[in-house]
Amino acid sequence: MDNKLKSTFVQIYSFLNFLKIKSFLWPFINSTLFRLFPTWLRWPRILLLRTFGAKVANTARISRTVTIYQPWNFEIGHSSKLDAHTCAYCDDKIKIGEKCRIGRKVNLITRSQDDDISNQTTAPIVVGDGCWIATGSCIRLGVILGHYTTVGAKSVVVENTEPFSIVAGNPAKVIKKAIIECGDSNNSAIRFD
Repeated sequence: MDNKLKSTFVQIYSFLNFLKIKSFLWPFINSTLFRLFPTWLRWPRILLLRTFGAKVANTARISRTVTIYQPWNFEIGHSSKLDAHTCAYCDDKIKIGEKCRIGRKVNLITRSQDDDISNQTTAPIVVGDGCWIATGSCIRLGVILGHYTTVGAKSVVVENTEPFSIVAGNPAKVIKKAIIECGDSNNSAIRFD
């Protein structure tokens, strides 16, 4: 029993050391090698992110000026795009679905910003499939954006959204909601209420 406990302690200790090494190396790599390759050459950035534990689809497009903190908590789906100068603060998990567009200078923040470090909390962010987040927006901790949600420019999203919503403002409020009317294969429509 004592050897088993000792073995578990060694495994945990070696994992923590590995995490410390990754935490030390990633900021340097993110500010140098990650930005070295042009934006159209996506595979080196995908390879670097995967090396540090991120789950990145082969068809994801990540601009070279994107900053991702703690990429081992980051996941991005098929045909999604992170545009220039976007920051993902991955203190907790950030999951971006398929076919999402995240505009320039968007902040995805998973940690509260209390002055007292002991009171800071983290919560994951989930961006549903087909979402569009416009330039300068901020998505706060614990937010789940429903599928095909559109977030207006410079909005601050602090609460969950329903699928097919259009939200904007500080704090973001629902402006419109799409209603899909399904008919036969030639007769379906989307209208906004």
